[in-house]
Formats: sequence, C-alpha cells, structure tokens
Amino acid sequence: LVAAADGATLYVIDHGKDYDTAGVSGKLTVLNGADKSEADLKPAGGNKLEAKGVKLGKGAKAVAALQTADKKTVTVRFTVK
Repeated sequence: LVAAADGATLYVIDHGKDYDTAGVSGKLTVLNGADKSEADLKPAGGNKLEAKGVKLGKGAKAVAALQTADKKTVTVRFTVK
C-alpha cells in the first residue's frame, strides 16, 4: 500500500509473483484518528489497484477488502508508518 497525491495504490503480490488485477474489485477503508474515508479500489494495470480520494497519514490504519475475478474474497490490514 503506497500513498499517492490523490489517493493510494495497492500492489498485489501472490507468493512473490505479481498478481494480475484485471477483474479484481474492492474497497479501501482508511482510519486517520477519528476520520474515516472509503474509496473503491479499481484495476490500474498489471498488479496495481488504485483508490482515489483517500489520505494515508502517518499512523493511519487501512483495510482493503478485495474480490478476485473468480469471486474469492481477500481482506488485508495495514498500518501506515
């Protein structure tokens, strides 16, 4: 999970190999202290998913809930350093 000027980029890796995000959808929820923001995660080519309109401040907690092209659900939690 990497902060971007207008949101965040999530790079998806499966067992050390880039995972093609075509057909993957999801939502990124970010908690910055008492502030909560959510954005849809959309494929951005290769192994990238992008979420526009969220801010990843130091100490923020984020949860990415993804659904793969074959309808499997994956949830990942992050703490921003």
